[in-house]
Amino acid sequence: MKRQISIFLHLFVLLALSACGINPASPSPTPSPTATPKPSRLPDQDLVKALLVRVVDEERLVPGIVVGMIADDPQERWVVGYGRLSATDERAPDSDTVFEIGSVTKVFTGTLLAQAVVNGEVQLDDPISMYLPEGVTAPEYEGRSITLLDLATHTSGLPRDAINPYSSTIDQMYAYLSGYRLTRAPGSTYEYSNYGFSLLGDLLARHAGQADYEALLLERITRPLGMDSTRIVLTPDMESRLAAPHLNYSVVTNSFNVPVFDGAGMIRSTANDMLTFLAANMGMIETDLQPAIQLANTPQRPDDGPGYIGLGWGLPQSGKGMHTHSGQTHGYRSFLAWDSERRIGIVILANAAINIDGIGFFLMSESARLMDTILQVDPQVLATYAGRYQFPDGLVVTIRVDGTRIFTQVPNQPEIGLIAISENQFIVFDSEITFYTNENGEVDRLVLVGIGGTYEAKKVP
Repeated sequence: MKRQISIFLHLFVLLALSACGINPASPSPTPSPTATPKPSRLPDQDLVKALLVRVVDEERLVPGIVVGMIADDPQERWVVGYGRLSATDERAPDSDTVFEIGSVTKVFTGTLLAQAVVNGEVQLDDPISMYLPEGVTAPEYEGRSITLLDLATHTSGLPRDAINPYSSTIDQMYAYLSGYRLTRAPGSTYEYSNYGFSLLGDLLARHAGQADYEALLLERITRPLGMDSTRIVLTPDMESRLAAPHLNYSVVTNSFNVPVFDGAGMIRSTANDMLTFLAANMGMIETDLQPAIQLANTPQRPDDGPGYIGLGWGLPQSGKGMHTHSGQTHGYRSFLAWDSERRIGIVILANAAINIDGIGFFLMSESARLMDTILQVDPQVLATYAGRYQFPDGLVVTIRVDGTRIFTQVPNQPEIGLIAISENQFIVFDSEITFYTNENGEVDRLVLVGIGGTYEAKKVP
């Protein structure tokens, strides 16, 4: 229950497309007598634009946001951007606008590890002690050593943020490792660790004889794939295309510049480059990286929910379905995903630290692809859903209705708009909320269905 409600508490994006009041379907060209147009596997771009307009202009959640999508067809690749780069720069973000991608960096670090394995330079079960600088020791637990695979799957036993990335140096990162005592066996438990991936990135760079993590990234991934706008240190050209970081819609903050964090969250990139990276992961590009990419996308260990983790990527146990990672710094948010069965992918980049995962999961859904009009529920029906609903753990959510719009809110959090998919069913994040009536025809409960199970909340006074 805690995991599902935690997900519910972090739904900060408004997906209420029903409030847009538009039909986003664009007219299709008349097919020739001898050819039948191939249906798109991606949602309509006008639908995406309507969502971004709402997030930026109506809800004022973020100054600028870009969505890029791709299918395994060369013609199925596009980017939609909306908003502005900053309060003083009215340029709308586009496919070449630069954003910090935060923890999406970890899928690059995982791919670098996979490439080192493919090259025969390392093995996944190698103890990290084989690659530590002289004088540095790695903790053990009852004879069990931390391996490279442990670092890449967040199962090392090392804490999430062991050091202050803003004031620590690489030497301090290793000094912390030498003095740390494990509380459990490495490989036994999933615990997300920025520290572990920072350590992994530096170990890989050292072993490859590179000056730093960025040099390894450029040599083995970005230059071979032609991703010229994906780096850690901005070039002057990238600087001119950078969307300014924001805490929210209007408050500007500072960029994330902490070298000790390189392998965990320091990459900057563009939607265009990230679509190229997705194309490589989807097998759409002929590249020598393909064996490494396949290894990085192979399930290795369970995560802290129903899913698994590869080398950086979150994915189903079978490896078939959605492969995902999101990222956040103080001034940016990112979301990267691709579906190995439907053969589509998405990247979302925003210059404010808001949760955009909901936009990503919705746009990757079959529901989004099929929407050629916005479903409008009778306002009188919507009004019956308004009220307070309590989950078994005591959490109370409020449902508010305003005409044709319906919102949910948890205490001390922003309201979240819902997308209607039927008269009593609504999408929120990758879950569904369904309202039910009692024998008297009165709405008395809602049911939340999503990751982790099904949960009922009863309507209360």
